[in-house]
Amino acid sequence: MIKVDWRILLILGIGMLIGSGVTFYWGYQLKVESEPFSHIWILALGFAWVGSDLIQKAVNKKTKQNQ
Repeated sequence: MIKVDWRILLILGIGMLIGSGVTFYWGYQLKVESEPFSHIWILALGFAWVGSDLIQKAVNKKTKQNQ
């Protein structure tokens, strides 16, 4: 496993959550225009899942460093 600093993990996690919000908005706009959009929702959920996982890993690394 590659050793990555907790700050980088936190930045990537926040970026993924922002990407999730943008993708949810994009999916909503497609829904309003009555176009197929279900794959966009799955992409947004994936971004949210990965982002929250990276943030959790960053917090765990930070707390282990302080002990």
